[in-house]
Amino acid sequence: MRIVFMGSPQEVVSPLQQLLAADGDFNVIAVVSQPARPVGRSGKLQDPPLAEFAKAKGILTLQPESARDPEFLEQLSGLNVDVIVTAAYGQILSKKFLAIPKRATINIHPSLLPKYRGATPVPAALLQGEVNSGVSVLFTVKALDAGAIICAAESPIAPDETAGTLTQRMFDFSGPLLIQALERLRDPNFVGQPQDDRAATYCGKIEKSDGAVDWALPADVNLNRYRAFQPWPGSFSFFNGKRVGLLEVRAASAADLANGTGFSGPSLSPGAFVFSKPAKAILVGCGDGFLAVTKLQSEGGKPVDAAAFWNGIKDRSDCRFVAGG
Repeated sequence: MRIVFMGSPQEVVSPLQQLLAADGDFNVIAVVSQPARPVGRSGKLQDPPLAEFAKAKGILTLQPESARDPEFLEQLSGLNVDVIVTAAYGQILSKKFLAIPKRATINIHPSLLPKYRGATPVPAALLQGEVNSGVSVLFTVKALDAGAIICAAESPIAPDETAGTLTQRMFDFSGPLLIQALERLRDPNFVGQPQDDRAATYCGKIEKSDGAVDWALPADVNLNRYRAFQPWPGSFSFFNGKRVGLLEVRAASAADLANGTGFSGPSLSPGAFVFSKPAKAILVGCGDGFLAVTKLQSEGGKPVDAAAFWNGIKDRSDCRFVAGG
């Protein structure tokens, strides 16, 4: 089976690795990834992680600016492809593209479809406080993530998982499913299980501004937002006119707040914070409940633990995070 694998970020290296190591006649003849982009102050061009991995393995690597480029489509057509696998590739595929592989184009999607169709399924699941997630491998069609399901599997979400860690784990988890899907495609009559479009939900684009914490929201909502926005755009607030990144946040208990702070939950208003030595955390009031912040980074500074941040505050008469500088 002649396979082209398409993707870009570090997370999707895992299913490709598992495919390359699998038994059977799975022949990855090419990898397609995004072009190299300037990185850092030097502006030096750097390949996406998947392209870098593929080149190191000696796999033919194509990096068109657009998957609609006629020259690229002609090159892809000449590869005599049976199946194209996409995983976080990042471009919409045309009818001409989808007509190229002999058997199918299929996609690895880190949600249990039809839930969370779109580009941000993992953050969307965390924002909603889901306790389970999963992976779907589906036929790619023109409609967004609407193709028939080839195979899928569920996996519980750990309470401390963030979008970054959960995305990586879901793509690690996807390897055996991808192999199973490719085996099922050997049957030319296999068409998969149609999705119930009536049950479909969609996830929108995440903006940098979404990381701003609204302390008037309940603590559990803010914790879900923190988890969903790690590593990007991150969670942040403002103190003394400076932006402060909240790098590590966890749920706080009543015992955390009572130990050595002199405060109780109801008296800590939204955004107000104190330091708890026993909890080793900055405890911040929310609209309902409070959060424990254990690592922070002030604008222009280095990441520090909660104790160092607290010790750096000269005037503690009104310690309060606010929405803007």
